Amino acid sequence: MRLIPVLDLMNGLVVHGIRGERSQYRPVESCLTSSAEPLPVARALKAETGCREFYIADLDALQCTGDHRDHIIELAGGLSADLWIDAGITDAASAQRTLNYGAGKIIICTESLPDQATLGAIAKAIDYGRMVFSMDIVNGRIISKAPFLKGLLPLDALEIVAGQGWSNFILLTLDHVGTGSGPDWELLEAARHRFPQVNFFAGGGIRTPEDIDRLISLDIDGALVATALHRGWITAK
Repeated sequence: MRLIPVLDLMNGLVVHGIRGERSQYRPVESCLTSSAEPLPVARALKAETGCREFYIADLDALQCTGDHRDHIIELAGGLSADLWIDAGITDAASAQRTLNYGAGKIIICTESLPDQATLGAIAKAIDYGRMVFSMDIVNGRIISKAPFLKGLLPLDALEIVAGQGWSNFILLTLDHVGTGSGPDWELLEAARHRFPQVNFFAGGGIRTPEDIDRLISLDIDGALVATALHRGWITAK
């Protein structure tokens, strides 16, 4: 299983995400580094985990208040790692633009997706191998602007999107993010059972090495982790 550190970028710094409540996000305080600058934080996380990938959420882009293009380009050039970039992609042009920043993979998230036609257009323009679809979940339901996904149960949304040829999915339970409350085990178990052919990456609430062991036992392909690393709950050991 792949451990994928998360960098949430806002106003030029790495911030600590809690429950998706972005107005409450503050610069990260980490036991691994005294910096909140993106590149030093990323290097500290890489030194601790030996990771090959990073998940980077450009929260300014997601909120349409700016972007972290220059920081992402710096990270792409300064790390020996594959960058998964969530930059609020809303069409094929913004998908290609994000790839041009140096992304190894781009995240198509339900939060930003405007409609089903856009999803089809992106899939025609970009190879599926360069994309991961993020199911953004709050209170057990999909959050999305797209009418065909908004408010659905995650498994029903997975049925629709996986049926269109997508094979890499993040199950991101936003109300678990930053809490250390543990992942949504019921969802992860049900998703793996119902969709054995796809790749799943768990995000939200992962706290302990035992959580990682349980994800491995469920055959989950990867875990997005931030708070547990910065607080020393999960260490190199």
